[in-house]
Amino acid sequence: MNRFHCMLVASVSLFAWCGLAVAAAKAVEESPDIAQVDSPAVDPAATGPATTPTPTPIPTTGLPAGAHISVIPVNGMIHGYTFESLKRRSEEAVAQGVSLIVIDLDTPGGLVTSALKISKYIKALPVRTVAWVNNEAFSAGIMIAAACDDIIMAPASTTGDCAPIVPGVNLSPTERAKALSPILEEFRDSAARSGKDYVLYHAMCVLGIEVYQIRHKQTGQIKLVNQVDYAVMVDGESPKGGWWSRVIKNGKPADSDSLAVATATLTDATEQDRSQWELISKVHDGTTLLTLNQTRAFEVGLSANDATADPIRTATDAQRFLGGASVTVYGPSKIAQVAYWLTQPWVRAILVFVLMVSAYVEMQVPGIGIAGLTAVAALLMLLVAPYLVGLAQVWHVILFIVGVVLLVAEIFLIPGFGVLGIAGVIAMFMGLVLMVVPTSGQGPVPLPAAGTIYQLQESVLSTLVGLIASGIGFYYITKAFGTIPILNRLVLAETALVSAGPAGQSFAGANPSEHVSGDEVIGRGRIRVGSVGRSVTELRPSGRAEFDGDLVDVLTWGSWIEPGRSVRVIEAGGNRIVVEAESSDDAASPAESEPSGETSAS
Repeated sequence: MNRFHCMLVASVSLFAWCGLAVAAAKAVEESPDIAQVDSPAVDPAATGPATTPTPTPIPTTGLPAGAHISVIPVNGMIHGYTFESLKRRSEEAVAQGVSLIVIDLDTPGGLVTSALKISKYIKALPVRTVAWVNNEAFSAGIMIAAACDDIIMAPASTTGDCAPIVPGVNLSPTERAKALSPILEEFRDSAARSGKDYVLYHAMCVLGIEVYQIRHKQTGQIKLVNQVDYAVMVDGESPKGGWWSRVIKNGKPADSDSLAVATATLTDATEQDRSQWELISKVHDGTTLLTLNQTRAFEVGLSANDATADPIRTATDAQRFLGGASVTVYGPSKIAQVAYWLTQPWVRAILVFVLMVSAYVEMQVPGIGIAGLTAVAALLMLLVAPYLVGLAQVWHVILFIVGVVLLVAEIFLIPGFGVLGIAGVIAMFMGLVLMVVPTSGQGPVPLPAAGTIYQLQESVLSTLVGLIASGIGFYYITKAFGTIPILNRLVLAETALVSAGPAGQSFAGANPSEHVSGDEVIGRGRIRVGSVGRSVTELRPSGRAEFDGDLVDVLTWGSWIEPGRSVRVIEAGGNRIVVEAESSDDAASPAESEPSGETSAS
């Protein structure tokens, strides 16, 4: 079997192993890591007040007493896989009989579409839910938190800032209004379900929304309202008066920034509320999007715990605060964590470098060795990891495979390096880049989602860094291939190459250390199809051969030819000469070609 056939078989085997690895990894990933946390006893008599603080109740939620709690961490960017992972772990927790799910949030945000799906899913769960802002929950994170029945916060945590954006693109007012509409409606529903004031979420999404904390003079009820409601409830304006134009104008920044596509409107105030309320504090002036730390969130009623008096740093702290009987953490599986780590830009840059350099070294040595296995491992990590975390689509993998096929066809089947080779390189590059960019939409070819330009730039940069580093590696490996430890054992020594001719005779002008460049590489134009020469180095599939005193670089169709064999030119053109071993080769046997200690002058 020649070299080309071996490569074809190896390629088919590789893609089969890729499929098996994906299937096996998916099967393993379906089983989440479930960790039972050592739980303090609920009964104070069992442990004593010194070690178990009295749980602080949440009077407005009606949490089940002695609940079995599951904690589900949601970390990093929110995208399609986040929804699938949360759904799987939630179903597992419900099946295990938990009565309260705590969603542990630490996220900078993510895709609006995914956040909306998660929000709706949380509201449909058959058990009560609590969002635990454990460090940060911005943008999509606060949308998920708002969907829960309650919110608790860790010390030094922050939430808010939920305006839809497309990095690098200034949305028109119509485009921004279109993006805001489902977000605001989802927040409105979440606020109504959990008893929170909608104005907080409104101010997180839209500029120009002022937030006031007010108290009813007779009942002592505390509410959060915008500037329009404030004008009625505190200042005594009439809901039907001519003050509307003034209030609405004040509700929008003077520069009419593109973010300010919604204005404050009458939400809670009625005629009976006129002058019945008094100001406690102005929470937000509307010049920025509302963001709250753990202290301010407690003060305005968004968070159920005072992070100073009731710090919630661990799952056990959450159990203690919520009064649960037990707590179990349903974390992502180990393989999912590793897969997510492998999708990081700097890791993928290293994997691209390892893949390219290992494949290059493998092409320079006979057989399949450590370099080839390393290249296969790097390729599997590049392809499988994004698929496991829900980023890579099937068409991304197909695009990469098509690129490989085109490049192999260009190298072994078609002369020169033209359209197929360039198309193959582009397809492989695009496949690698798009594999780690979240997509949206349905159909066979989902495209990158809006707002993922930053992830796209990161992926392009990391892939380019890996390729550039590979090019540098190629240069130094080629330059020092014979001196690198281990690799130097895989190339023939110069003395063996010089004496590659029959009976220890060297070829005229065939010193392998001689510099070959320019038109010397293609025999100064004197070598034609049908010319017969003799291999000077091992052709694997490239190497050097001698034709009538000219040492030239040659290439085979994939077969390997040992030194000293008679070869015939079957193609000569462009920048390469293709040869094949003559079938009636009268080359000397290995015993005859042993160095005799003498060389004849050419």
